[in-house]
Amino acid sequence: MLSSVDEEIITRDSALPGLRFVLDGGALGARFALPPMTPVYLRYKPGTSCMAAFLPEDGGFGVMAVWAVPPARLQELAARPEWFDGPDPAILDRNACLVLVPLARDRKIKGARLLADPECGAAFLHKLAGQGARPQILRYKPGRRLVLRSGDVLVKAYSKTDFAAALEGARIAERLGGAAIRTVSERHRCIVWDWLGGVPLCPQEGGHRDLAAWRNAGLALARIHASSARPGRQITRADEAAENAAVVPDLRALSPELARLAAPLADMIAVHLAKVPVQPRLIHGDFSADQVLIDGARVAVIDWDRAATGDRARDIGSALARLDAQWIDGAISLVERDDFAEALRQGYCGPAKADNIALQHARALLALGSEGFRQRCPHWPERAEALIARATEVLSAIATDPALPALDVALDGQVMAPRVANALGQADRAVAVDLVRHKPGRRALIRYRLGDARVLGKLRAKGPDCKTPALHQALRAAGLDGRAPLNVGVPAARGAIAAPALWFQDEVAGGLLADMLHPGGDIGPVARTGTALARLHLAGVPATRVWTMADEVGVLERALATARAHLPDEATRIEGIAVAAAGLVQRLGPVEATGIHRDFYPDQVLIDGGRVWLLDLDLYAEGDPVIDLANFLAHLDEFGLRQYRDLTALGRHAAAFLAGYAAARPIGDQHRLEVLRLVSLARHINLSRIIAGRAHTTKPLIDHCAALCQGYQPPPSILRKI
Repeated sequence: MLSSVDEEIITRDSALPGLRFVLDGGALGARFALPPMTPVYLRYKPGTSCMAAFLPEDGGFGVMAVWAVPPARLQELAARPEWFDGPDPAILDRNACLVLVPLARDRKIKGARLLADPECGAAFLHKLAGQGARPQILRYKPGRRLVLRSGDVLVKAYSKTDFAAALEGARIAERLGGAAIRTVSERHRCIVWDWLGGVPLCPQEGGHRDLAAWRNAGLALARIHASSARPGRQITRADEAAENAAVVPDLRALSPELARLAAPLADMIAVHLAKVPVQPRLIHGDFSADQVLIDGARVAVIDWDRAATGDRARDIGSALARLDAQWIDGAISLVERDDFAEALRQGYCGPAKADNIALQHARALLALGSEGFRQRCPHWPERAEALIARATEVLSAIATDPALPALDVALDGQVMAPRVANALGQADRAVAVDLVRHKPGRRALIRYRLGDARVLGKLRAKGPDCKTPALHQALRAAGLDGRAPLNVGVPAARGAIAAPALWFQDEVAGGLLADMLHPGGDIGPVARTGTALARLHLAGVPATRVWTMADEVGVLERALATARAHLPDEATRIEGIAVAAAGLVQRLGPVEATGIHRDFYPDQVLIDGGRVWLLDLDLYAEGDPVIDLANFLAHLDEFGLRQYRDLTALGRHAAAFLAGYAAARPIGDQHRLEVLRLVSLARHINLSRIIAGRAHTTKPLIDHCAALCQGYQPPPSILRKI
């Protein structure tokens, strides 16, 4: 049965009509009259695809992968001869845009196709493993790996991509006293091992609760790390940074609230990862108690498919994170979790520093955030929130941000209680503290809760902000206080303190506009946002800085210069976009300036019913009001491309935004709006390169911006400047 959060995901992702059936095995079975099946693997890419693997409860070869795709991609899949030609083809459901692919049709695992073949599978298994026992499927990742047991052997069939690294790991494990390799078929990319006896260490699998066994497992891990073996696969700090950066976009696709909780933690982990050098050693790569078998005094570490050269603290951090997950799942008690973890550390006694283990522990916990969804746990959102909270607790032992030292003080509830209470004119009492957002080395947003009161503190590395609190007061005095008749507001400023240099504002109610943007969704909130922006431009509150067209073009040119340096194959086209955009802006005439937000996009807006709150006015300046309009439209374009592979996916929302604005204030020159929209969108070319989860938008953005600039002839002055 689907949870309410699952239902929200399905509603949000209208591009995948069959998503419900991939997430709900019961509904899938009913639709296709399938035998009882268990989901064992899930991979979800919003708006693009969702694929799940299902194993039959009898453990036989009735395994299948189920794909939900958009209608346009269904035609491509339907044309694959390897899925549909010959007997027992894949099942195609055009109404739900689903494809059910049996194991014997797996395109990438050659050995799996042979093993599942009803005519020659048994003969192939006998030739490969010398076994005639009925095989039992244990695990299946479509296109990657099939794992089965037959009699006294374990058989794994791999894709071409995974086979070489898996074979290298298996041979290293054998040299270290692990499972003996019985057969290798390089032609069919299969490895066969002797089946290892023993009791699993993992308590969730009925394993050891004897602390001596856990100490022995730690000792075995230390011996592994002391080995001179160096696998070709490497896990560098850059690899870990990329893994860490991908966590928040993955969670955002499932739950915007979970993503907001995880974002500051991911930022802090990134800061610490960059500081800690790696001393490369052999690592298991996926170490946890379920990879350990205990047979008397013998300890065997199994499943070396992800063996690598990397940071040895990664292995023990992974094991500790898995213990936390089992505690959260209720499989072990808190006392057991702590006892097992301590015994593992005692046995390990390795050279990895304690703070490095804590960092890897927190990194691994955060990486488990979406695991519950993939495993179809009924309460996966609560599980993810608990994992994030535990990761925050683990990481708290490490200095928060060396470039922003005041953050440590600002996050200390005991220290901050009297300061916050005094600033807000309240009695001194306990304060709960949450880090809401954190840009390492630059700034942080912190929530303070005093009883029922909730305020946000803003902290900057460059010192106290004296301008923005005064701006909030002036805008509210001009009518932007959230009350009728305008129903538009900025949060009230609530005082400041000198050490640490924080200023406070009310935490207002509402949901982020960004979370309400769906192609078929309600356009009312975005229309009200357009009107709210017009009210900001009409407020008449002067700014202390001026933002010119030269400033706007300068930001674009710096961004595209960086993009050119990192994208040499596209350098000529990117330079052409920079030249054209600068020239088009140069030809724009003067316009009457107003106070502008200067960084206006959906994440800066909260919707509370009919009320609109405008956030983050730190860049408020005197400038062309069309800059705000164009920037917002460009973000809608980019969001549509990123989430739905279509720059026009939110076209209804863009039109509603402009209509809402025009209802309160004239928009002006349409050509000016489109030129500045191009300038804003072109900046996303470089952003797509550096923000995780956006790499697929880089080329389409270049293509689109280059097409808009096609035929432009810059004047000589622009060419000389560029």
